[in-house]
Amino acid sequence: MSLPDDNDLRTHFANLREEDRSTAPPFGRTAAYVSAFSRRRSFVRIAFAAMPILVIAVLLAVRTHRSNDAVPRQLAAWSSPTAFLLETPGKQFLNQTPRLGEPLIHILPATQDRPK
Repeated sequence: MSLPDDNDLRTHFANLREEDRSTAPPFGRTAAYVSAFSRRRSFVRIAFAAMPILVIAVLLAVRTHRSNDAVPRQLAAWSSPTAFLLETPGKQFLNQTPRLGEPLIHILPATQDRPK
């Protein structure tokens, strides 16, 4: 590009900037609009945050009576007839924690006199 073309471009861009500047709203009005918009949005955010709390409160207030039926507990306590096959022999010994100063194997009391 030659030097005269640059001057034409600069003049053209300066005219475009001035045209945009004249049609743009003043900064103060734009800032006030953004401020009002953000206040409105913050109210909406608070309302959306409060909705689940209100729903939970209503559900707790309106919830139905819970039955005291013992059938679910009986079903939960049910065990299979073959559950004994899954038990480990000596389970009571495996679940115990040894205590300091006590022997690991307790000696059974001596039997009474054996006939010879």
